[in-house]
Amino acid sequence: MISVEEALLDSITAAFHHLRTGKPPPPIPIPEDLPDNELRQLITYVNRFLSEFAPFAEALEQIARGDLETRMLLGRMPVVQSLKALNSNLRHLTYKTQQIAGGDLEQRVDFMGDFSIAFNRMTQQLKDSYQELERRNEFIRKVFGRYTSDEVVEALLDAPDGLKLGGEKREVTILMSDLRGFTALAERLEATEVVSLLNHYLSVMVDVIQRNGGTIDEIIGDAILVLFGAPVALENDAQRAVLCALGMQKAMGTVNEQNLQRGWPVIEMGIALHTGDVVVGNIGSTKRSKYGVVGRTINTTARIESFTVGGQVIVSPTLIQVAGQGLLLGDEVEVHAKGMKEALRCRQLLGHEDHPELGLEEETDCTTLAAPVPFQYVLLTGKHFNEQMELGAFLALSRRRAVIQARTPLPVFSNVLFRLEAVAGEEEVPELYAKVLRPLDESGGRYLIHFTSVPPGVRARLNRLLDQSTRTSDQ
Repeated sequence: MISVEEALLDSITAAFHHLRTGKPPPPIPIPEDLPDNELRQLITYVNRFLSEFAPFAEALEQIARGDLETRMLLGRMPVVQSLKALNSNLRHLTYKTQQIAGGDLEQRVDFMGDFSIAFNRMTQQLKDSYQELERRNEFIRKVFGRYTSDEVVEALLDAPDGLKLGGEKREVTILMSDLRGFTALAERLEATEVVSLLNHYLSVMVDVIQRNGGTIDEIIGDAILVLFGAPVALENDAQRAVLCALGMQKAMGTVNEQNLQRGWPVIEMGIALHTGDVVVGNIGSTKRSKYGVVGRTINTTARIESFTVGGQVIVSPTLIQVAGQGLLLGDEVEVHAKGMKEALRCRQLLGHEDHPELGLEEETDCTTLAAPVPFQYVLLTGKHFNEQMELGAFLALSRRRAVIQARTPLPVFSNVLFRLEAVAGEEEVPELYAKVLRPLDESGGRYLIHFTSVPPGVRARLNRLLDQSTRTSDQ
């Protein structure tokens, strides 16, 4: 029977106690005088095992903490080889996960049994979710991409809560524009020319709107409805609407230059700006719907726009309050909106202090004619008139305005049809349309008007009269 010293027995017992608790113990010291017997051989074998177990336990602890950079493991224990395989698989899995995080959803694994199945299922679900997200983003791009700036579309994609379906109340600034006298102009052109002229005009206007971050809610014929503050509210919505309106009027110069080059008539546009609360959201049915706005603010904007003349921007009091300092304002325009007890005191917008390049030119004074030019006129109600035509005369002219004398009272901002006396060579009675701006001498029947639709032949006649009167006044 082999005798064992008590100290050596304590060392062996302590080593196995550490192993039982998962802590790598130090090697068991072997007394020098211990004979080369079965006990020495057993202790030598245990120490060899402990030398392999210590780095194995350390590596296992590192992996549990998520650190896969373990030092090289040596040894012939099967568990060491299993740990090496586990470490390799985890490294491979980490690489695969990084690839997925980078957008590569085609990654798959074929190791670790059921884990591979779960991992591959997760990857497929991520891929399906990503494809669904792309379909949603593509829908948003199709719905809004043609009507607003790229920045607004990206804001919708980055912040889905910015687009709440079903309707919500919010403050927006509305821009409404319309060509003056376009109906009469369209009757003088071929249908293909009307469409080409309109598309050319709209393409220029849409570029200006998108540069200023506006959202085009509707294009109805020659009218454009633009939102600032929906579907995504940005900083200085009212300020950007102001710059957009001024930019659109300035761009009409480019539009008309190309119109003249193509043999098309010169066109003019009126713009209204108003700020107020609306309900925005998807409007329609489950089969067909559109993103739009409803509310009194829309109706008020339309009413303000009806008071504009070509080349003019009229802004509401709330717009002036919200847009802040820097607005250059002109004459006051009283707008009588339906359902309002008092007139809305709007102002003409002439420019902005910080953007002198967007300033709008004011109309020059009319030149007195050498002799009054007689005409017949009738006040228009909507698109129709049933009254008998009255006699009047042009007293002074400019390129876009005139001073007239009328026999009957003409309400401010009313539309009037004028007929000039035909001259030799004219096949049709020359007609033109204008809007009454203000009375100059109401008791004497003198009014200032702004032309809204003038056929080329009539324009040429008026220009000749103006040139003759200008030369006479210069002499």
